[in-house]
Amino acid sequence: MRSLWFVKQGLLEWRDLPAPRLGGPREALVEPIAASTCDIDRYVVGHPSPFTKPFAIGHNGVARVIEIGDQVKTVKPGDIVAVSWHISCGECDRCKRGVPAHCRQSEPGSSYGMPTGERWGGLFDDVVRVPYADAMLHPLPEGMDPAEFAATSDNLTQSYATVAPHIKSGSERALILGWGINGLYATAFARALGLSAVTYVDENAENRATAAELGATVSMSIERDMGPFDLVVDASADPKLLRRRVLQVLEPEGVVECVAHLGEVVVEGWSWYGRGATFHCGVCSTGPHVAGVFQCVAAGAVVPSRLWSDRVAFDDDLPAAFAAHRRQLVAVREDASAVVPMTTIASSAGAST
Repeated sequence: MRSLWFVKQGLLEWRDLPAPRLGGPREALVEPIAASTCDIDRYVVGHPSPFTKPFAIGHNGVARVIEIGDQVKTVKPGDIVAVSWHISCGECDRCKRGVPAHCRQSEPGSSYGMPTGERWGGLFDDVVRVPYADAMLHPLPEGMDPAEFAATSDNLTQSYATVAPHIKSGSERALILGWGINGLYATAFARALGLSAVTYVDENAENRATAAELGATVSMSIERDMGPFDLVVDASADPKLLRRRVLQVLEPEGVVECVAHLGEVVVEGWSWYGRGATFHCGVCSTGPHVAGVFQCVAAGAVVPSRLWSDRVAFDDDLPAAFAAHRRQLVAVREDASAVVPMTTIASSAGAST
């Protein structure tokens, strides 16, 4: 089978590898039919990073189930599913309390498409082995284009999970610091969930224009007369913004959600303490938030394809397109169904936040 590998900065390639086989009764084999990049992928490919290379890349994708073990109950061959980015059993205490990204049955960091923990290949591979099918596979809503859900594995669920709980608990004003796709998805979900006061900051003019189309107020930089904001979502990939500027516009007892930083993050402890700021930085656990994502996308409140920069095929040109893409690339197999079959059961492993 073919597997997409990150070789070095700016270079990806297809590699021929043996196809995986079922290794236990709770497992499944799936064929990715639409896969997408993530902001971390884009950063790693274009910049120095702490990750050891080469490695199979890609942790966002939807797939067709092709084979299941004897104990799998929630999916069957032919089903179209979103695949969790992280490896999780669904049964340990952490999985049951809603943080399956930190499953006790897997080495820390075990995931698709990253060289951390156990290696499970990437979601651009021709065939992918899923060790805990019932916990990690999420059947898509009926009658939908599977490609719209390609980023459910991580970006869509992370963006939803970053804003939804705060909106439901009363947040009224949000500042979103963007760079790639995560900030735009967070903006889309914030607006879809009813937040009217959303300000989006990004140096990229194309991203600002997209955020404005979503209904956000846009700016190139954080200004002192902005806010105050009770929620700040930092998806900027620029840790310097957290040091001083964010605190200037944060409401006392406000919350800062940091999606990801690969560099060193330094904050002034006494200033943050005096503001009573809550800072959270962490990966997203997919399952508990899938239902909320599916609801927003199926209703048309969030349309991921309007935010992509590139839609391409799974072909020989994919490695170069991956290395050059601007915001989010989505690759779709030519034989992928136009819509999810109506026989697919619309369910998920978790409940909406």
